[in-house]
Order: sequence, then structure tokens, then C-alpha cells
Amino acid sequence: MVKRILLSLFSSRRRIACLAGVVVLAVCATVVKVRPYWHFEGVYVLEGGDGWFEITDDLVLGDEDRLLLALPAQPLFKFLRGSVSYASAGTHLEHEWFRFDGSGHVEGHFADGTIFLTCLSRYLDSGGKETRGVFVGGGLPFDLGDAGKETLNDTGVSFFDGTRWHHIWCNVNESITPWSNPSTIIAPSSWRFLGSRVAKDTSEELVITSSHEVELDGLPFRVDRVAVFRAGTRYFTLAIRFTNTGRFPGGYYYVYGDEPWVGNYGTSIGNVGWVRDRLVPYEEAINPREHRWAGYFDYGNEAAGEEHIFSGIANFIEWQGNITPDLVYFSNQIGTYAAPVSRVPLNHPNNRVLFLQWGPRLLDPGQSDTIILSIGMADRDPMSGFPVKPDTPLDPALLEPFFAPGS
Repeated sequence: MVKRILLSLFSSRRRIACLAGVVVLAVCATVVKVRPYWHFEGVYVLEGGDGWFEITDDLVLGDEDRLLLALPAQPLFKFLRGSVSYASAGTHLEHEWFRFDGSGHVEGHFADGTIFLTCLSRYLDSGGKETRGVFVGGGLPFDLGDAGKETLNDTGVSFFDGTRWHHIWCNVNESITPWSNPSTIIAPSSWRFLGSRVAKDTSEELVITSSHEVELDGLPFRVDRVAVFRAGTRYFTLAIRFTNTGRFPGGYYYVYGDEPWVGNYGTSIGNVGWVRDRLVPYEEAINPREHRWAGYFDYGNEAAGEEHIFSGIANFIEWQGNITPDLVYFSNQIGTYAAPVSRVPLNHPNNRVLFLQWGPRLLDPGQSDTIILSIGMADRDPMSGFPVKPDTPLDPALLEPFFAPGS
């Protein structure tokens, strides 16, 4: 009799405990979402809105304002991370790359302690979507960078001078549109991600690739991207190949641009355009066959009433190969620019942009276009302080082995 009573009490307590557990799980299920990247960079709790919380294993640019709790991964768990290459001393490259979702970062270390950083697809775009593949943007993993601390200068493409980070390029604004309807903008986050890999990893050179597919006017187009990083340089080369894999001719427009915020993340103040032989203080379209590169210089734009009290850091983007942009322009807004005679100063506080556009370009079935860009940080003339584009030697034939077969 006593035994049956004890068993009954024990069983009741078990049922109550189980019920309580179910209630706890139900409550958690209604207030907590798990959004894994499978990067194993730590545990991060984010505010999700409407009483929700999100738990994830990495913090990417765009999530930092929602961060409530950060528990970065300890070195013991780094073996769970993606492809990692860390050298020891002197001038060398380091990288971390997750091939399954096409994201990571590359650090170019110099013997003097300076660092040239490029983050790739470590961000949420303006629509809150993830971009996968070789696309500039994002920040370092939480435990490696300054993101979410004092500044976001160590995001996108940036330079550490031994004391502080300087912002060079931001999250890239790339898009493709069908030539029949240029207003139908297709952002990279909407492309089908086919895969990525570290195609070459030596002490002198790192090559990362990604492949994608996008539909234009009902036709499939393949996009293959190859990024080449070399030790001892503060730029990288990006080759983008578009292939019409459909059965009929089809065409596209392509845009690559940025409001780079040179010097400091979040502000364009102090940024003035520059080309080979002059500054560009006003909105303007330049001749892309006369000028083979352009950039912004953190110098102060006199046309905007700014003094020359800024960092002197400059960026550049250079178009190489046979396929030249059809339009290159400086402006205070994306998609439009004033004629030089209008003398509209580049004076927007956070949106002085530089954009390149190709198209319309028609491709027959099986035909490809390959755009080649060099993107990075300009050198500086020691006498004048004016930006100088570094040498960017390139043999396009050396890129061919890195493109996917048949692309």
C-alpha cells in the first residue's frame, strides 16, 4: 500500500516535471528563434522585435545594433571553423573561408604591423538578406574585430595603420538587370548560390571563387567570380564572368558601385573624387576609356566648404581587360548625376557615390563576358600627398584555370 502511494506520488511529480518542461519549451519556442550560420564563432543573442529573441553562432554586419549578449568562441573550438590559413610573421596573408555559404575574410599583413583587410559576404544587405560568395562587405568575427565596439572602421575593405583602422570601401552595391527592363534590379542576395572554394592558397597568393545563377528575361545566366589576393599589396583583383547558359540570345546591364565612406565608416564628409590627373569635386560622369581608374580621397572637398583636415586615405577601383564600363560617375545619389556645367558639389554627408555600369550587353547562347577589376587602397605621393594608384600587373590568362569548367 505504502509502495503504491510512493509510486503514485513519484509518477505525479514526474508528470508535473514533464509538463513544466513542456511549458518551458513552449514558451521558449514562442519567444526564441535559432538562426545558425554554422560558423561556430560563438553564441550571440539578438533582439528580434515583437518580444522575440534570436540566437545565432556568428555576428555579421547589420546585426550589431540588435546584440544583447555575446559569448565569442574560445580557441578550443576554432577547429570547427571554416578553411583557415594563418602564417607566422612578416608580410603574409591570413584568411578564414566558409565554402558552404561563401563567406569569410582575408587579411594582408605587412612587416611593419599594418594590415589590409577585406571582408566578403559577412553582412546583411539593405533588405536584411544574406549575400553568399565573393562580394565585398561585412565585418570580422566578433572576437577578432572592433565592430560593435567604438567604430565600424574595420568593415568592408579597411586598413590598420598600426594605431587605428581606416575605412576604405563599404558593402558593395552590385546588381544585374535584364536588358529588356533595366528597372528590374536583381541583387546578389537573390542569385542562386552554386558554391565557393579556396582555389589557391600559398604564402604569396590566395584565390577564392564563387559561382551563381540568375534568370534574366526567362533565360539562365551563370555568374562566376574569382578574387585574387597577393601578399604585400593593398588591393585585390576581382574577375566576374557572365555566361548565357540558355538556348536563346539574352542581355544584361551590370552595376558595381559604393558610397565607400573613405576614412571613417558612416560618413562621406571629407571625401572628394579623384582620377589620374585631378580631383573631382562635383557630380560628373568621366570617360571610362580616357580614365582607367577612379576613387575617393579623404582630403576635404573645397566645393563642399570643407577644409583639408582629413586623413589623406584614398581608395581606387580600376577596370582592366577588354570589357570597359559604359558609364562611370561620381554623384550624391545612386542612379543619377548632374552635368559638369551644373557644378553640383559632392557634398552629401553620407552618400557620395562612385558607380560603374556595363550594358546593355547581348550574349548568344554559350557566350561569355569577363569583367576584371582591381579594388583597394591608393598609395600616396610623398611630396604632394596626392593619391597614386599602385601597380596592378595582371595577365588575364592566369585567371582562366580558376573559372568553373564550362563557364
